[in-house]
Amino acid sequence: MTTSVVHPLAHGDSVIHRIDPRVRLLCVLAASVCIAATSRPGPLLAACALAAVLVLVARIPWRPLWRRLRVLNAFMAIVLLTVPFSMQGETIWQAGALGASREGLAQALRIILTGNTLVLLLTSLVATIEPTVLAHALLHLRVPDKLVRILMFAVRYIDVLNDSRLRMDRAMKARGYVARCNAHTVRTSAYLVACLLAQSLDRAARIERAMRCRGWRGQFPVLNHFHAGARDVRFACLFAGALAAAMVMP
Repeated sequence: MTTSVVHPLAHGDSVIHRIDPRVRLLCVLAASVCIAATSRPGPLLAACALAAVLVLVARIPWRPLWRRLRVLNAFMAIVLLTVPFSMQGETIWQAGALGASREGLAQALRIILTGNTLVLLLTSLVATIEPTVLAHALLHLRVPDKLVRILMFAVRYIDVLNDSRLRMDRAMKARGYVARCNAHTVRTSAYLVACLLAQSLDRAARIERAMRCRGWRGQFPVLNHFHAGARDVRFACLFAGALAAAMVMP
């Protein structure tokens, strides 16, 4: 049985949830550009604090937020272990022929801080939007229709593909398959990926025929429209002021 796609963070009653999705998307875009354009620790720390405040205002549960940060920082650990040894500068730690530089360590910490700040921003301002509402907002912001369609189909069918993978995984285990570090496991994993790809192509063809039978002409009809109010303007102004203050930090 196919499970439905659930987005628990989008169902809330905080101040953030009541802000116009278009305003939230524009705020995230502006913040992402500013954060990516600076390398000073002061503005990055201030932006991270701003993102943390937004998470608190949005009333994001700790458990899903921790899962996101844990996955991100697992990859960031690789950055912390490699970047200090790959940049020239003042050596602060020596291990044989390898030396970690102060400049490399500072760069690694900036990358980690930037990544965590962006995840906090996206969690508070974007993850709190329903996928269909997000697509609607993107269309209003003149994002190309094809990109919006790709997003919507990915959100809708990623769970279906995951169910197919789980069914095949259970069938393999019922036949005695045990994953090991050997050639047989690699070959079997390749077969699994190929079966998933074949099923995806077949499902895409069937979905396209079904949609055309229902009058699909390549565009999403937009029936309801957003209307930004005074609350949305106040939020945008407060966010812009806080972001500007963060960017001028020494």
